[in-house]
Amino acid sequence: QMKFPGLYGADQSEIERRIGEIESERPELVAEYEDRKAEQEARSKVLLNGPYPGIGGSDPDLYAGFMWRFWSLTNTEGRVGAVLPRAALLGPKTEEFRQMMVHESSVEDITLLKNTSEWVFDGVSAQLTIALLAFNKGGADQETLFPIRGPYTSLQSYQERAEPHRFPIDTVEGWIDTAFPMLPNKNEAIEPFQQIASFPELDTSEEEKWRALLNRELDATQDKVTDDGTRLMHFYDDEEPPEDFWPVYKGASYNIWNPETDVVYAWADPDIITDHLYNERERKHGHWASAYNQMPEEWVLDSDTLECLNPRIAFRQIARSSDRRTVIPTLVPPQTVLTHHSWYMLWPEGDRTDEAYLLGVLSSIPFDWYARRFVEANVTKSLMSTFPIPRPGRSSQLRRRVIELAGRLAAVDDRYADWADDVGVDYGSIDKEKKQDKIYELDAVVAHLYGLSREHIKVIFETFHASWDYEERLDRVLDYYASWADKVDLDHANGEEEQKADTGNDD
Repeated sequence: QMKFPGLYGADQSEIERRIGEIESERPELVAEYEDRKAEQEARSKVLLNGPYPGIGGSDPDLYAGFMWRFWSLTNTEGRVGAVLPRAALLGPKTEEFRQMMVHESSVEDITLLKNTSEWVFDGVSAQLTIALLAFNKGGADQETLFPIRGPYTSLQSYQERAEPHRFPIDTVEGWIDTAFPMLPNKNEAIEPFQQIASFPELDTSEEEKWRALLNRELDATQDKVTDDGTRLMHFYDDEEPPEDFWPVYKGASYNIWNPETDVVYAWADPDIITDHLYNERERKHGHWASAYNQMPEEWVLDSDTLECLNPRIAFRQIARSSDRRTVIPTLVPPQTVLTHHSWYMLWPEGDRTDEAYLLGVLSSIPFDWYARRFVEANVTKSLMSTFPIPRPGRSSQLRRRVIELAGRLAAVDDRYADWADDVGVDYGSIDKEKKQDKIYELDAVVAHLYGLSREHIKVIFETFHASWDYEERLDRVLDYYASWADKVDLDHANGEEEQKADTGNDD
């Protein structure tokens, strides 16, 4: 990409062709690549063998090593001030360090900077978030409030910075295994953030309720060809793929409420790919770390349940908090294969109404606003699993309306006919204006499910994106919010009765 700008913006077939040409025509670049690869491997070996707990697998990050060096070189009365990528404050590679920092030091400041227009560092991506971290190694105190502020997007906003938001340590402990959040520079944003955070995590397992697991299908690099030479992915430049081949999607292949953007990563022979995927899930079923290990054996062994044969929720892994949307889900159509750039849902418990409900929540502005507080460059499994999802009872009017709205928005054509029938909605194209109305109403209903007030919704829209024109959408969402307000009290009352029935409490 550095030598040939724009290369990875082409179709995958063109990328494959160009890389082949470059390897043939520019052997000196191949040699340079191999040298850099060897250098990276040597550096990784040093890090992996060093005193840097939890630093990661085959590709450890150098900043994680520096963080541990800061700690080990500082005495018990010492203070540390460091400039780091915000990635240092999220993900599994630095989780052990965050545990030490939270429990054995006093964090004096975490200020986040967005390198917009390169105001912080020249020649560094404007998308990068930078963390200014200061802690007192000898000042551990569980009563101390944990400070976070930013991100600031300009020198002026940084110079005018306010006091940080401060959180109790027991709240911060819930972020250690995922990420410390980026909070809007608006005090009113703390209330909706905490309100959304009060709901159960996506990965919560409740008896007789739905449960969704995250899984990935094909590795875009490693799974092009199997060990025995069988080609799983086919790339076509000027010629058309065979009519019966299935598309292989990457993240850009779909968008919210749009399961096809005409961007196809590759194509797959259905007979070959289904055999491969079936064998893979059977092989992984007994592995403790595999999502298949939590699925019923009869489901794993039933070839008709193969994920690529059925509609399923998928979402893009690559995304940023500064993008127009961060969590980008869709209901991908049947006879579609996914690369590792997408995560998708497996359902050890639940049915298609639960699937429609979850899709509706994931596609809403309130959910995405919360997710943007944590995501840096990837919507990872560890992050998504901890994002809060309302879990109303099945008699809830709000839940039923989310299912109706999301189900109708997702079932865009007859490929979804069976899925739509199970959900209880029609399928087919929707008039553009009616579609937008459903999206507005969905935001409002999900806001009620999260227990958000009108003021919370206003703050969420005001702080969602720095440059978006939100006034019309906000007005429409608030109109729908008001129209549902009278039904919410009844919904809560029904929920309490349902909970009593579930627990056998007749008081």
